Amino acid sequence: MIQKAQVIRLILAKCPWFTSTWEEYRTLWRREEAGIYNDLGEFATFVVNCYAQQDTEPVAAAFGVVEELLVGGEEEVRTAAASGFLEDVRNIASWRPFGSDVFIQWLGPQSKLAWAEIEQTRRGETNLADVVRAEQTAAKNKPKS
Repeated sequence: MIQKAQVIRLILAKCPWFTSTWEEYRTLWRREEAGIYNDLGEFATFVVNCYAQQDTEPVAAAFGVVEELLVGGEEEVRTAAASGFLEDVRNIASWRPFGSDVFIQWLGPQSKLAWAEIEQTRRGETNLADVVRAEQTAAKNKPKS
């Protein structure tokens, strides 16, 4: 099982392009722990920026790592990979001219399931309260693994 403390080491090993961005980010946090969701949000921003610069090698590597987290991570890691990375990629890219669908080509089997779940959760919500309510309902109804 991949544990929370191993996530960034795995990301940096499999996606070394992220190292300088990670170091800058850690400096902003004065080397304090920012939390797995913030860390994966920074990684998501990096990936979307790479795509915007037409640098797809780090994008492919990043989605490969996220698939590993979704398959082999403990529950908190799997949840963070879906919400802290995939959902952030979708949100960040939605403001870019290329949108979020360009990333579908790099989704592995578990990532596709998580991506579809995020999409379904978002369908029909018109405000933040609806989104929060839908997420709480989905979390309550999600089978324990």
